[in-house]
Amino acid sequence: MTYENDIPEYALQPARAPKVIEAEAICDTERITYPAEEQTVVYQFEEDILVPDTKPDMREILLMDASADILPAEKRVSPKTDDLLNITGVITLQTIYNSESEDREPVSITSKVPYKYQWSLNPMEQAEGVFEPGVRNVEYMIVNERKFRVKITLEFTARLFCEKEMQFFEGLKDEPLQMKRESAAMTCLALVKKDEVSVDETFSAKEPGLRPKYILKQDFSVMENYRQITTEKVVINGFVFCSLLYSAEAAGEEEGRTAICQHNQRIEFTQFVPLEKENRGKNWSSVRTFFNSRDLTVSIEQDEEDGEDVRFRIKGSVQARVELYERRERTVITDAYHREKFFECDFVRDRISNVSDSAAAEASVREIIGLPEGAKAAEAVYCSGKVLEYQCGCERGKAVVSGSVSCCAVWKDQEGVYRAERIVQEFRGTADMESAVSGQKVSCWPLVKEGWAELINEKQLEINCSLSLAVETCDETEIVMLRRPRFVDRPREKEYPMVIVTMQSGESLWELAKRYRTTEEQIRSANQLEEEPQGGQRLLIVK
Repeated sequence: MTYENDIPEYALQPARAPKVIEAEAICDTERITYPAEEQTVVYQFEEDILVPDTKPDMREILLMDASADILPAEKRVSPKTDDLLNITGVITLQTIYNSESEDREPVSITSKVPYKYQWSLNPMEQAEGVFEPGVRNVEYMIVNERKFRVKITLEFTARLFCEKEMQFFEGLKDEPLQMKRESAAMTCLALVKKDEVSVDETFSAKEPGLRPKYILKQDFSVMENYRQITTEKVVINGFVFCSLLYSAEAAGEEEGRTAICQHNQRIEFTQFVPLEKENRGKNWSSVRTFFNSRDLTVSIEQDEEDGEDVRFRIKGSVQARVELYERRERTVITDAYHREKFFECDFVRDRISNVSDSAAAEASVREIIGLPEGAKAAEAVYCSGKVLEYQCGCERGKAVVSGSVSCCAVWKDQEGVYRAERIVQEFRGTADMESAVSGQKVSCWPLVKEGWAELINEKQLEINCSLSLAVETCDETEIVMLRRPRFVDRPREKEYPMVIVTMQSGESLWELAKRYRTTEEQIRSANQLEEEPQGGQRLLIVK
């Protein structure tokens, strides 16, 4: 006789699975948009540039700067499509070089280089993508006197905003539940406004006795100074920083003498972004502002009346994208049970990024460099800077931004020849943020406002750059949501009208009430509790 033959036949039958009865849930649906993540990709390519026929032969490149534009700047993306995102744009190269002609004055070339890139994004939800291009590095070499080659490293950044429909469990239809409620805060992107402000301002050169002839190079950067949200509008005050490298000629007794000069100009503007009636009076928790200054240009104008007064005129527009975030507080059901039936559900955890704080800081770069052996400087002419890389993090009460800046200084030696020196210098800046803690997610946008060079002596130059640092911190909120509520028909264990139990270490009153199918209020009342019970405490449970 086998062992199995000693077992009753009914015991050998497989156990029946408990009957599951789906329950009808009551849910509150809310659609939110929130900043999900940033994705970055690097793209590198080479291009040959021809010297225009109107320009003299090239002998030596002094400096080169590049800026990038992108199309589309905004685009909807979806995880449901396998299509690659086609990104196109134009790179603007500004090249200053010494020519082979007898004229020792530097020559400028502005070149437009188109590019195309296919980017396979990985959006988690239906999302709006805002794309920003940046030129990480430009390397160049002269092929011959009429052609030079550039190797451009582009960095594309996509800021993704996910749109999500969230269903919050509110209870069951016709069935009473004991429900655990918790407060959850969500910072949602509620409104995006786009606006532009016209810039049209004239200013004079600061070099006395020198009249501007033509512009060799022009650079712009825009930064926010302050913002204010009123009932009807968003007021943005900012600065346009303009850096000019230009050729000038002397007047009066020194007429005929030419010089290369730098001029840094700061232009203040105020932008009013109106709010529609339905968006007035909302609880705006934070505002993000991003500027585009690619329409700005500087020209040289001569006074029509006397013909002597020559001024610079900056003209164009500054486009702003204003993102307004609304803080929403809501009560979320994170757990539930039934006092008479076996209730089950699935717990889904979701994480949402919340913009928590923002601040601004300043940083500077200053370095004294020695000139090459045998060279003697007569004049410091120009300095520009470009942020190469940066890192940001949080310390207690502070946001810290550090990185490196590539600086290029142009100077003239005692023989009248223009030369250039390049260095990479580290920078570090801190912004006071009361809520900042170590390990917190932080984003930053460093910006070189202006640069300048000064002559220390014939063997040394001083290079300076000032930077603006915009910093923003984010928190992640975990939201627990109940899904697929159901009742399970299973055998009941013997229950007693009352029982004395020992509170376990780390156990909450809610967990104890759920285990014995009572309520927190009944436990408090039966034990006359005024404070939360502690582990090891004996409690009377009355059903």
